[in-house]
Amino acid sequence: MNDQSSAIKDILKKYPRANLITTDLIIHKLTRLSKYLGCNLFVLRDDLTGFALGGNKTRKLEFLIGDAISKKADCVCTRKATSFSRNAAAAGKALGLDVFVVIEGTEFQQNPMSQSIFKCFDCKLSYTADKNNEELLGSYHKLLDLLKAEGRSVYELHPGGSDSIGALGYVNAFDKIIDFSNKFNIHFSDIIFSTSSAGTQAGLIVGESISGYETHITGISASRNIEEQKKIVEELAISTSSMLGIPINANKINVDDGFIGPGYALSFPESEKAIKAFAEMEGILLDSVYTGKAAAALFEYSSNKKFKGENILFIHTGGNSGIYY
Repeated sequence: MNDQSSAIKDILKKYPRANLITTDLIIHKLTRLSKYLGCNLFVLRDDLTGFALGGNKTRKLEFLIGDAISKKADCVCTRKATSFSRNAAAAGKALGLDVFVVIEGTEFQQNPMSQSIFKCFDCKLSYTADKNNEELLGSYHKLLDLLKAEGRSVYELHPGGSDSIGALGYVNAFDKIIDFSNKFNIHFSDIIFSTSSAGTQAGLIVGESISGYETHITGISASRNIEEQKKIVEELAISTSSMLGIPINANKINVDDGFIGPGYALSFPESEKAIKAFAEMEGILLDSVYTGKAAAALFEYSSNKKFKGENILFIHTGGNSGIYY
């Protein structure tokens, strides 16, 4: 086994996992887009993780639910109707845990498709009166107090799954990227993807630090300016590396906020063009919330020769084409 990969495997051994993902990590070359963009473009298909709705959240949940079970939790709680909470509902149900989610707004203001997913997994939902973050937090803490008063053993899930335990999902994914790189003798000079709650990027940065695999990791911000997003990534990368007892180089954290467009979950001409190209050339569906913005950056970086080398890895972090938002 290559030393770069074995170092990560050894460190992660002591952290329990729920083993939700039973498929191998999927990386393949995008032949038509490679020719169109003038580089060797590969995609990591985390939209196809093989559990529930897929996406990067399932990698985080493997470690989070594993941690919850190891701590004898009988239920998990989180907030907001997101790709994370929908996948958390599935993960909890599959492992015998009750899942509670507090959602902003009334029941009638929700996306019916999202609601049907929660119902499918028997998720316990409660709602705030307004789409107000302060009220949402208040309702969430009332729920926690109620459950604890009932004698429940509660495990809290950070929205997006982006805490030190959740970030281990992408430390582990980085290990699998190295395995692919070694097997096929393909070194990725650049890795590009959408960044928001920071678990994906922080995990990749920590994986790079452990392994010594040299690459250029760039997170494309979905909504925050570069200072805010970089701070979130750095704090999570440091807390995760501290938990693991390894140093990281904060100078390795690269964030680009030039592809937010008019705002969170809102598309713009460049992202729409990239989404259309992925669909028409490769049959891959992106979304306007996250992956479409990262794809817009991919296209601009390719045209402006911003990549450090020729073998580029684009991480498809999921999104279900935006239909549940």
